[in-house]
Amino acid sequence: MTDKILRPPTPKEIKDLRLDLKLSTTDAGNLLHISNRTFQRYERGNTPMPLAYWELFELKCRVIKSRQGKMS
Repeated sequence: MTDKILRPPTPKEIKDLRLDLKLSTTDAGNLLHISNRTFQRYERGNTPMPLAYWELFELKCRVIKSRQGKMS
């Protein structure tokens, strides 16, 4: 668990989490208050996602999952 906090996410991790919730890149960007294009850059690996954004994205995705009744 600690290693996930200390390193930026891989593009695959970002995309997998987004797809798990069936979010568009626009929806995902809106969760972080960033543009669709910026989110796409993170997901493609053109720009590393800042750790604070990754942590925020994970937290917001957990909230969405729990509201959908998908949280285990």
